[in-house]
Amino acid sequence: TVHVAAVQMDLAWLEPEKNVRRMCELAMRASQEQPTDLVIFPELANTGYVIQRSRDFGRKYLERADTVPGYTTDELGRVAADRGLHIVVGICQRHPTIPGTLYNSAALIGPTGEVIGVHHKVHIPGEEKHYFYPGNTVGVHRTDLGTLGIMICYDLRFPELARLMALQGAEIVIAVYNGPLRARDLAARFEFTACMRAQENQCYVVACNRTGTNGDVQFAGCSAIAAPTGGVLA
Repeated sequence: TVHVAAVQMDLAWLEPEKNVRRMCELAMRASQEQPTDLVIFPELANTGYVIQRSRDFGRKYLERADTVPGYTTDELGRVAADRGLHIVVGICQRHPTIPGTLYNSAALIGPTGEVIGVHHKVHIPGEEKHYFYPGNTVGVHRTDLGTLGIMICYDLRFPELARLMALQGAEIVIAVYNGPLRARDLAARFEFTACMRAQENQCYVVACNRTGTNGDVQFAGCSAIAAPTGGVLA
C-alpha cells in the first residue's frame, strides 16, 4: 500500500520563499497526521501561474525561477530526508546556463533528499507558450514505491503520453495542475480524465490541482486519485 497526499494549496504570486516554506510545513504535517509515503504539490508551486504576455511580469518571473537542483528542491529535500518521503513538486525552472530559458517542470525528490528525476511539460497551452519551452522526453522513475510517471496539467489530456509511460512500466502516474475554475462541472472533468487514463493503462493516476487565485484567475482544486479499475479512490 502506498499512502499519497495530494496537497491542494493556494500559492503566493512571485513569492517562492513563502511558497516553499509553506510546502515544507504541509509535507511535515501530512507525514505527522497519518502514514504518508508520497507528497504531491501543484504545478508551478514555487512561483504561481503566468499572466497574459507582459514584459514586466516576464522579467519578474524569470528572476524568481529556480534551477533544479536549487532552493526549492534543497528545502523540500531536507523534509523528504527527515520524514522518509518521496515528494513531487511543480517548479518554474530556469535553465542553468542558457539565459532567458524557462521550463514548466515537475521534480521527483526521493527519501534521501536527492532529486531522482525531472519532467518538462510537453504540451504547452495558451499564454504558457510565451514563457516556457516545451519538453521533448518522456520517462519513468523506479522507486521503492513502484515505478512513477510524472506529467504536468495539459499533458494528461493526451492519451499518448500516459501510454508511453505505461509501456515503460509506470504503476502510478502523477499529474500536477494549475487548473482554473471555468465550469461548474470541473470536478467531474478532473475525475473523468484521471479515471480514463488510469483504466486505459491499468495504473493509478493522481491529479493534484491548486486552489486560490492569481490576479483574476481562480483555481479549482478538485484533485482526484483514480484506480486501474477506472474508479475514484479519493
